[in-house]
Amino acid sequence: MSLKETNETVYKIIGSCMEVHKALGPGLPLDFYAAALEIEMTEKGLALEKNKAFPSMYKEKQIGTVVLDFLVEGNVVVAIRAQTELKDIEIQQVLRQLGLSSSPIGLLVNFGNIKIQYKRILPSRQMREPRKEVLRPLAYREMGKTREGNPIM
Repeated sequence: MSLKETNETVYKIIGSCMEVHKALGPGLPLDFYAAALEIEMTEKGLALEKNKAFPSMYKEKQIGTVVLDFLVEGNVVVAIRAQTELKDIEIQQVLRQLGLSSSPIGLLVNFGNIKIQYKRILPSRQMREPRKEVLRPLAYREMGKTREGNPIM
């Protein structure tokens, strides 16, 4: 998928999130937003996989699975929250999900405030190339950037 198509997909996802937040507002359980967002993105013609699981490996042994909220069009990871604020650890989680799913961009969306919050998360060039060793936790500023620090265009 080209950069232009990926940007159009992200634009449609953000539009879907805004529609859901406009209709439901803050204060509901996360499951409500997930179900409404699934309906909205499907109506916009986006192909999505909900709760897609990827194995997490350590020394060539599976230690668990990482479940994505949504994988849209096979290349955009969407993580949703319903809380008062987003934290750096959540950006780290999306960066890990990008590495596992080999997706070029992630979108972290928070429905828990009066105004919807979202961050576009891009992996660094280091993360785009598959690595065999275990990634050590780094600050997201070292591993990837949010849109504020590294715009797509």
